Amino acid sequence: MSDPEDRPYFGIRNDLADRLLKGSHQLAGVPEGDRGAVLRAALDAVPEAAGLLRPFPVLFADGESSASRLAFSCLSAAATFPLARRDQIAELGALTAILFGLDDIADGIAGDWSDRDFTAFVARLCAMTTGMPFAAAPEPAAEGPIKQVLGAWQAWCARFHGHAGAAVHAPNLARRLELAGAAMLRERAWAAGRAPWPEYADYLANGLLTILYPTWWAAALAIRGPVPAEAAHWASIEPATHLGAACMRLANDIRTFEREKAEGKPNSISILENAGTGTARAVTRVSEHIGELDAEFRAALADLPADLAEIAEGQRRSVSFNGRWYLARDTHAYTVHELAGDLESHEGQVRRAR
Repeated sequence: MSDPEDRPYFGIRNDLADRLLKGSHQLAGVPEGDRGAVLRAALDAVPEAAGLLRPFPVLFADGESSASRLAFSCLSAAATFPLARRDQIAELGALTAILFGLDDIADGIAGDWSDRDFTAFVARLCAMTTGMPFAAAPEPAAEGPIKQVLGAWQAWCARFHGHAGAAVHAPNLARRLELAGAAMLRERAWAAGRAPWPEYADYLANGLLTILYPTWWAAALAIRGPVPAEAAHWASIEPATHLGAACMRLANDIRTFEREKAEGKPNSISILENAGTGTARAVTRVSEHIGELDAEFRAALADLPADLAEIAEGQRRSVSFNGRWYLARDTHAYTVHELAGDLESHEGQVRRAR
């Protein structure tokens, strides 16, 4: 969301994570030989993605705002699908930026919304996804950020339905949004003290939905998946997708646990701390759990049928990139200038190595 410098939320640092993970590199999850191409593809896609989101300044995708997150969003898409066309990377980057907006509304960063407003907001997103008449979805308090995120999603869905796989995969995308919204409501209840904090396993089962990785992949399957599209494709990738989402949730938790303590939100680190585990040991345990889940994730990907090979490789690349990024830094302070600087630095290293 825009104007982050005026909001304490964006200034909360995780100094402990920085010390414990000293030496982590934000591009470690991108294969060395692919980094130049991935960085160039992301930088090329940013202007197109910015154009798609410019009518919705609450997402403020100009690359100057520390909260725009557009550079990161396009970089993540390019790292996932390095051979995708620029327009596809831009579209997937715009999707990520809009999902950040959904998350900000759920977290109360973009205004103080009631559970009723949030439920109505998610229902409207789902209706837009499938083309269901709006009369069947309740009307949220649609001013300010909610109105703009709804507008951004409506424009995104109009483009999404131009893809060959959209008709098949749109109902599943709407279902992923619905599940994510319900999971976000549970997190809101935990943070507000209306429900007791969950155990670690229950927290992770919920958190792998709120990280929005399954939602993103339900859309990506229509954009980069096999043609002709089949509903069975999602059934094939769902188990691996949930494992990948769990890896990303836990990596994100390591990065954000200090901020989430300030918000009163449960986090895998805080849940372990509350059970008597010291912070450094909790980080180690969560890191070890990520390793175990990642091994299961890769095994599940290896079992996917041949027609889903690109999706399997994309998921492997996505979890590798995003997981290692979270261990190095947060997402909201990465500007387009930094992205360009990373490309220039990489190209300089390549020249010196010759």
